[in-house]
Amino acid sequence: MRDRPGVGAIVACVDPAGRVLLVKQRSGPFAGAWLLPGGTVEPDERAEDAARRELAEETGYRVADLRPAALYEVRSALPGRFHILLHMFRGGDLAGTPRPEPASAVRWALPAEIELHPSLAVELADLGLVEREPTSLLRDLARIGVEVRRLS
Repeated sequence: MRDRPGVGAIVACVDPAGRVLLVKQRSGPFAGAWLLPGGTVEPDERAEDAARRELAEETGYRVADLRPAALYEVRSALPGRFHILLHMFRGGDLAGTPRPEPASAVRWALPAEIELHPSLAVELADLGLVEREPTSLLRDLARIGVEVRRLS
C-alpha cells in the first residue's frame, strides 16, 4: 500500500422530488453497487474539478454549482486493499442528457426505495436524506470490511 492515501471526489445530486442520482460501479472494491457518481482526483487536479469531470464521464450530466459537503477517510478494514480521502460535494442544477459509461448504468432513486450500500448510507445520512443510527452504519460498514471516518 502507498504511504499516502489516494484522493477521490463524489457528487450528491438531488432532484426536486428527493431522488438521488446514482451510478452502478463498474470496478473497484464496490463493483456492482449503486453509489454517488465520482472517482479519482488526478495529480494536480482540484477535487472540485475532478467531481465535475467524473460526474460528466459517468452520467452525461454537467453541473456548475458544487458545494463541499464532507471529507471522509475511507479504508479497507484489512490493511493494504484501499485507503482514500474522499471529498463529497453537493451538486446544484444539472444540464445534459443521462448517458452512462459502457457496462454501467445511471438512475434517479428515492433513498427509501432502494437497498443502500453501507457507504452510500453514510453519505446520505450526513446529507440528511436518510435517518440511520450511527451504530447501525458502523456495523453495516464492518460487515463489508470498510472503515469510514468523517474528517469535516
